[in-house]
Amino acid sequence: MVEGGSSKAFTKVKKMMYADSQTLHKLLDKLADSVILYLNAQIKAGAQSVMIFDTWGGVLTGRDYREFSLSYMHKIVDGLIRENDGRRVPVTLFTKGGGQWLEAMADTGCDALGLDWTTDIADARKRVGDRVALQGNMDPSMLYARRRVLNKKLQRFWPVLVRAMVMYLT
Repeated sequence: MVEGGSSKAFTKVKKMMYADSQTLHKLLDKLADSVILYLNAQIKAGAQSVMIFDTWGGVLTGRDYREFSLSYMHKIVDGLIRENDGRRVPVTLFTKGGGQWLEAMADTGCDALGLDWTTDIADARKRVGDRVALQGNMDPSMLYARRRVLNKKLQRFWPVLVRAMVMYLT
């Protein structure tokens, strides 16, 4: 939105964060409200779970992450319908490159954390305990491996599967 397309460094939005943080907060607040409305509509339409993607939190400092990302994740989680037609609707949070923020993410009230492939899953489990389920963590490039190599790589997940975990490619 601010970048004008996809971005790895988020140069334009980071410039906005430093030069005009009030405007960025207004934009993020409106985006959070829009995400809440959209996801609640999905839930009312029958979505059995929802996932919130944060693509830039991993490139922020700790203080900036809490102010410009995590606070809006909290707002979104707090604003979501958590039960529909008598069923709990789980919420998963994913922050690209956000392995350093797992504890704070787990404290938002979400049900699961999506992990990118750079986060060690055993370490993630130790850090968040059983507070949330873990999802993901598979390097998409592993799909190019031969079956034998892929099976060997996947075996590293089995010891940490204390709770249900879903693989997805990040």
